[in-house]
Amino acid sequence: MMVPFPVSSPATVLFCLIAVLVISRVVSNRKLRTKRENIVTIGVNIKNNTNGIISQTSALLRSLTSTSEWARNGYQRFSKTPIQRAFALPSMWTGSDVVVLPPALLASVLNRPEAELAAHHAQLDTIQLPYMMSDSDVYNNPIQYDVIRRTMSRQHVGSLAATTAKELQNAFSTYWSAPVKHDRDWATLDNWEACGKVFTRVAMLSLVGSPLGHDERLLDWARKYASSVITGTAFINCLPPGWIRSSAGPLFGIQARYYQSRCLRIMGPVIQERIWKLQSGAGQDVDDFLQSTILRCSRTGDPRQMDPQRIALRLLGLATMSIMGMVYVFTHCVADVYGMPDRKREELLAALEAECKREARPDEGVTFSLLDSTLNESMRLNNISVTSLARDVAVDSLHIPGVEKAGGDAGGISYTLPRGSRIVFPTQEMHRDEGVYGRNPEEFDPFRFYREFQTEGGRFDDMCKGLLVFGYGKHACPGRHYAMQTLRQTLAYLVLNYDVALVGPVDADGGHALRGKRQTLLNVNVPNVDLKIRVRRKR
Repeated sequence: MMVPFPVSSPATVLFCLIAVLVISRVVSNRKLRTKRENIVTIGVNIKNNTNGIISQTSALLRSLTSTSEWARNGYQRFSKTPIQRAFALPSMWTGSDVVVLPPALLASVLNRPEAELAAHHAQLDTIQLPYMMSDSDVYNNPIQYDVIRRTMSRQHVGSLAATTAKELQNAFSTYWSAPVKHDRDWATLDNWEACGKVFTRVAMLSLVGSPLGHDERLLDWARKYASSVITGTAFINCLPPGWIRSSAGPLFGIQARYYQSRCLRIMGPVIQERIWKLQSGAGQDVDDFLQSTILRCSRTGDPRQMDPQRIALRLLGLATMSIMGMVYVFTHCVADVYGMPDRKREELLAALEAECKREARPDEGVTFSLLDSTLNESMRLNNISVTSLARDVAVDSLHIPGVEKAGGDAGGISYTLPRGSRIVFPTQEMHRDEGVYGRNPEEFDPFRFYREFQTEGGRFDDMCKGLLVFGYGKHACPGRHYAMQTLRQTLAYLVLNYDVALVGPVDADGGHALRGKRQTLLNVNVPNVDLKIRVRRKR
């Protein structure tokens, strides 16, 4: 008799190998878990937290699809109590548990020195750059961030706005036009791809200047590289740590490395020419991000840092983070805004358009309260990950004092974590906390931040401080000011110049049924990349 899934099939063999490795990881991590006190693990037998190998292995495998549900459960049970407590989540990402700390410990824990809580390795483990980039110095010695902090700080980012505005106009005209001569006809576009092309062009021009920023071949390869990095990372994080991840990880990085090589082939000669000009005393009048990066590399005194391929890879890495971060935010914002029920959508668009016209342009340094509110609200609802702000314990034993009782009395539960423990914060649930964001925190309310900004109750500051999409403290995204300025300009341009409609069914409330559709793979919220939009230019 034929069986539908033969025991000897490659899939069965691979599953058995993964199961064996997971079990071995569980066994090796049992000692680490027994050293941890006062922390309940969600997703396993809670009554007996010294659970057996089989239940722990099952939990690690189920973490691929259950992490979001477990985090919500743990947040309600432990982070919403009068004395907030930590909990743990089984995760294939680490092959063990990650410790989820309560929001009240955010500042005291994340401000600890790097020697105690290390961010670098945890961040690399989040985006798996070693499998995606051919030069480890780019991510282990990220001097390119120094240039970001200097040229894209809050004080300096405004100087980029005029160039961004011009490039947005060119990008939309090029990529969002109807495929016929009449400019008023509707065009059907892939939301993810269409936004990706716009932000790739804008980001690349900001980082590499002209002519590279206008080379359509490079823009296409860079967009594909960024997308393949994010996709490859999501799958690599689902592989058990150890020899399976080490062996299979490079396979998931093949596509990214191919696109990387195509980008470097175009970028390398242009950067080499820039270097030669600088070394000959010419080109001193050029002042762009590429030039600043070359100068920063030269100041190291290390000739290896002047390798055009290495400089190109530094810029490509920055472009990848910039492109995918802004595309993720903006595609969700488009779905949120244009997927609202008709009356609410028209009310919002009218208010946004009036603000843009009233306040001139969003590149002139004025405050755009409603634009910012709309973007903040969409980012609040559409987290890239379930938990974030990962850190690794870098000392033999790390003591974390617990949350104080009401009135400031000591007595909160404290925690002692052994070396190698990974801590995270439940940012997705923090962003949906009714106590911080008010009523109906699961709904998209574009006026939420705007209303609080108009009051003197003080909650607006709390809401913004609690919005952790760009990280926290000294490890916050160095390009966050540029990203927000660009997102604000892009939303303003879209509202003023285009009619947009989502393609697909309408739900009971009159909104678009697919606007919030996405799936969670381990710790990553996978966007709905299949969403289609119809666009036409306004008169």
